[in-house]
Amino acid sequence: MGVKEDASHEEIRKTYRVTILKCHPDKQQLLQDMTVEDAGDCFEFYYHCRCGDCFFVDSLELEEMGYKLSSSGKKISLQTPGSLPASVVLPCGSCSTKVRLYIDAEVTLWV
Repeated sequence: MGVKEDASHEEIRKTYRVTILKCHPDKQQLLQDMTVEDAGDCFEFYYHCRCGDCFFVDSLELEEMGYKLSSSGKKISLQTPGSLPASVVLPCGSCSTKVRLYIDAEVTLWV
């Protein structure tokens, strides 16, 4: 977790909580982990939530956020502005759970 050997109980507790929230499967996802569907005018990216609904974003929303998307056949390439990794918070369609979607500097996906 990265705490010092002589860390106080409170420091350990805080670091543990931050680590658990960072690594929790409902708190972070990679764009590569999402299911991709071709909706005709855009691509839809979704990931199922434990409640049964899903976290959702489409390529039009990603482009509005500045993420360049290009497709060639079944191959989709996405680049972040300035070629730096980025993240977007997506809410579940039904419950209060949110995930942080991490987008690598250059991502290639297959439909």
